Amino acid sequence: MFSKLSRKKRGIASLLVLSLLLVTLCACGTKDSAGTDSQANTNATSEKQPETGTEEKQDGEQAQDTASTEAGPDISEEVTLVMYLIGDRPVDNDEVFAKINERLKAEINATIDVKFMSWSEYEQKYPLIFASGEDWDIIYTADWCFYNAQATKQGFYEITQEALETYAPMTAETMYEEAWEQAKVDGKVYMLPMNYKEITAYVYMARGDLMDKYNITSVSSLDEAEAYMDAIVKNEPSLIPIDVGSDYDKLFFYDRMWKKANWENNAAGNEIISEIGPWQVMASASEVDGNLTVMGDFDQETFYDVITRLKDWRDRGFWSKNAVVNTQNNTESFQAGKSALAMMNGNTAKSVYASVSAEHPEWDIRVFDAQDGVPPVLNSYLANGMSIFSKSKHPERALMALDYLRNDEEINSLFCYGIEGKHWEDAGEGLLVSLPDSANYAYDSNCNWGVRNDANWRMIEGGIPNLAELNSAWQESAESERFQTFVFNDESVKNEIAALGEIFNTDYKLLGLGFTDDLDADIEKLREKMEAAGAQKVYEEIQKQALAFLEAN
Repeated sequence: MFSKLSRKKRGIASLLVLSLLLVTLCACGTKDSAGTDSQANTNATSEKQPETGTEEKQDGEQAQDTASTEAGPDISEEVTLVMYLIGDRPVDNDEVFAKINERLKAEINATIDVKFMSWSEYEQKYPLIFASGEDWDIIYTADWCFYNAQATKQGFYEITQEALETYAPMTAETMYEEAWEQAKVDGKVYMLPMNYKEITAYVYMARGDLMDKYNITSVSSLDEAEAYMDAIVKNEPSLIPIDVGSDYDKLFFYDRMWKKANWENNAAGNEIISEIGPWQVMASASEVDGNLTVMGDFDQETFYDVITRLKDWRDRGFWSKNAVVNTQNNTESFQAGKSALAMMNGNTAKSVYASVSAEHPEWDIRVFDAQDGVPPVLNSYLANGMSIFSKSKHPERALMALDYLRNDEEINSLFCYGIEGKHWEDAGEGLLVSLPDSANYAYDSNCNWGVRNDANWRMIEGGIPNLAELNSAWQESAESERFQTFVFNDESVKNEIAALGEIFNTDYKLLGLGFTDDLDADIEKLREKMEAAGAQKVYEEIQKQALAFLEAN
């Protein structure tokens, strides 16, 4: 499926990318990112009319009908594909997709109707749309965004090698082989992962005018962020130091503190702590003398200290008392002038820096490394991807559309950056310049992350002054997490995970923002709820599968 020629091209692309390696979310991002030159023969590629009973094809062995004429599958019927993305709809989204649809209509006789799930609702809404009875076709997914959960529930359409070669030949030629392997769940592929090598690292974005006013020289650590926010809360009553909110960033500071504490613990030669399994089960693995024990984060020694510091920050007013119900994330509040500090992944920072600096040059925006000595994560390709709904009435046409979104340079650039001449300009040598209208369709901010492609990727010219320095440091220290490619099969514990997810969205997030008046009692309450919901059964199943994973790898 993957030719020697394509491997050579990818090798060249990889060398270029490693010199300018971009960073992101999860989350996307997180939260802190598709194309090939071989597109000439694809215009004739088209879809055979899908069979009825698509649902039946997902039960047992899926029948992939790849019969075609010499001219390719039949695309005589025009179809509209419904695609779900994560985040808020950009102001110019419809204008951008009108141009994308113009090309798709000409190439594959299909158009895309884009729907969005906001950051504040996606955790609840995402699983529901699979059972809603709604007709839809394509959805963003990731290892952090329900990929494994829906793949094991037959929520996604299986993408076979034969289907890829028939309906997505550009992707078949250019996809990284390791990405295809990583996407397998029980030996089958249900996602087209991003074709992009990325690091996830986080940054603080602060207002330089306020830093100078209060003699703050740096915001590059938790301690320095604390000093900056303390100055704001004492002297700037109209500003919230950092306005965390929405499901997107409720646990940003918890995550930074948790990783910092465990990194320092590991670096000192003590017990190794690794995050493992679905995020909503709050599990981590302790490794002592080569043995592996999976337990809840709340049973790790570092948990109490982290929540204690978060409570102190909350008590001092570093974020709003309404943070738990705030639907605006901290980046949006910072851009709107409501707060003095924001935290985000490095990829998001590039577009935010460009737009805020243009709108408010007097703020003197400055960007600092928020890793605080913790190595950033060298992501798996599953950090971003696109899947097809198992009940889609047009799965083959959806696969063809994804092939163009990933690989056609014009379509991919429209999705990732917007309209050339309106939102961005070509600056040559893989660079672009963001234009004022990019505020309405920001660079790499439209949940396009699942179609990122090293072959077409452009970086912003200029932008964050110290970005090259940050990238260099991250490249030198980035590490893959031990269980990064571990795919947990939740088939035997689905009900327990659903129950644990409810606790995650209530008790856990409250503690993660420091909302507690009796820390010991609330941690014990969390533990009791988790145990009653079946946490131990889930942890034992994760541990069993993790040990098998380690043995096989």
